[in-house]
Amino acid sequence: MTTTSSSTASSTVSTGRPGFTTILTRYYDVHPFYRLALRWALIVGLTAFAFHDSFGSLIATTRAGGIGGYVWTVPVAAALVAVGVSRRNRTELPIHDRQTDIIVGIMCLGLALMIQAALLDRYALYFHLLRLDLVAAWLFVLCCCIVLFGLRPVLRFFWVWTLFAMGFSLPYYLTVVVLGGGKFAAGAATLIVAAIGTGIAVGRTVRRGVIGSVAAWVFGFAVLITISVVHPAAPLIVYQQLPALSAICVVNVVMYLAARRGVPKRWLDRKVEPLAARQVWAGVPLVVAVAVALSFCALPTQVTTAPISRPSPDVLSPGQPLDAPPGWSTTARENHTEVHRLYGDNAVLVRQYMRADTGNPSWDKLARPRTLVVDSIVSQRPFTFGVYPARVVYGLTGARLSQLRPVDLGNGVHAQMLSVVDDDLLVTWNSLQFAWGDKDLAQRVTVFAVDNHEPNAPFPHPSKNIASTLRTLTTLLFRGNAVLDEQTPTFKDGELLTLFGRALVAAQFPCIGRCQ
Repeated sequence: MTTTSSSTASSTVSTGRPGFTTILTRYYDVHPFYRLALRWALIVGLTAFAFHDSFGSLIATTRAGGIGGYVWTVPVAAALVAVGVSRRNRTELPIHDRQTDIIVGIMCLGLALMIQAALLDRYALYFHLLRLDLVAAWLFVLCCCIVLFGLRPVLRFFWVWTLFAMGFSLPYYLTVVVLGGGKFAAGAATLIVAAIGTGIAVGRTVRRGVIGSVAAWVFGFAVLITISVVHPAAPLIVYQQLPALSAICVVNVVMYLAARRGVPKRWLDRKVEPLAARQVWAGVPLVVAVAVALSFCALPTQVTTAPISRPSPDVLSPGQPLDAPPGWSTTARENHTEVHRLYGDNAVLVRQYMRADTGNPSWDKLARPRTLVVDSIVSQRPFTFGVYPARVVYGLTGARLSQLRPVDLGNGVHAQMLSVVDDDLLVTWNSLQFAWGDKDLAQRVTVFAVDNHEPNAPFPHPSKNIASTLRTLTTLLFRGNAVLDEQTPTFKDGELLTLFGRALVAAQFPCIGRCQ
């Protein structure tokens, strides 16, 4: 990002210290390319320092097979697009105002700090779904560029920064859900980044931009279909990265060569213009101080779902029911295939109604046999268990949830108990949740007990259509999680769920008493 310098920017720096002035003079005599590289090195270094936890979390997400790994595509695509934009003739005026740069930079840096320090905790339950920390990182880089390069050069790359904003994860997740939720859907959603980026890069005119965008769609889908046919078991990151980045690179190169038919072709045929924002030293302490402050902002540590406790007791397969424990019988079973949009290809939610063979006065004052609902999901992308908590699956936008209570179910299984006041069903219910398996295949089990003991008592029901899921996600975006906490929870069925959970876990082991 460069522009021509004004008389104000090119004035001699006076600090009262001859040695420092000499250093600055020598710095300004350096070729603009090296000063440009030095400023970018400072920005990259400060960003890595300020958001080291965020990038570490993103690496863990990618390695675990989470679709949030698409984010790596965004900065690479933005860098390739910026190369195309930088080759165009300049249109900004040769005017530069350092005061405006600093004022705008301070405002945006304050916003980045506010997001990282305050909003992350408010949306802790949906950290992986929103990744607001990456939004803060985008704002930080943008503000550093405003302070160190100037506002006008940054505005020249306005559409590139807009492409960078696609690191905000929720629209991408919603797109994947709408397209079906599998690896192919994740790859197709990432092609939106490629299509928009290619249109920006080659769009000296609207017509060229549309042609480039359509070409990126066609080429990207060709690569995506080839991967799904030739190597369908390829890792998710391959579906996301390879079609999108290859589309950007190939289409940009083809259109570059086509536009220069019959003329000499040189990749570096543009000179590096003088930097407009020469007096940047006053801004360096500002960005360094904000980077240090951001580095102290920890990521949310709140657990959003039951962690995977141990390997599964048997080979898992989608749609398989659980064995009822002794003293309980499965009276009904339902399969809900809609959850594959959230938890990946072939995922099925199996709902089993389990009824006690005999009544117990401790669980019902009339000694009526209690009925519990057991929901289980087998997913080939276990990381999604933490991305989409129960509030999303069951559409609990109006329910008030308590803090999680740990429960030991034996055989190395650790569960979490929850109390919920459901204003939609007009009941209070308790749930117990645990998961087992590994990072490639796991099963999550949720057991529900409602305080209505009648045979037709209402239980939380999974969302049946995509519209309901989208409505739930959108509502939770605006509400956050703080306003939905239940401050005085009651665990009326805590003992029932604990005893049933231990019996249910034991019933899944073919070698009871020997599998520890």
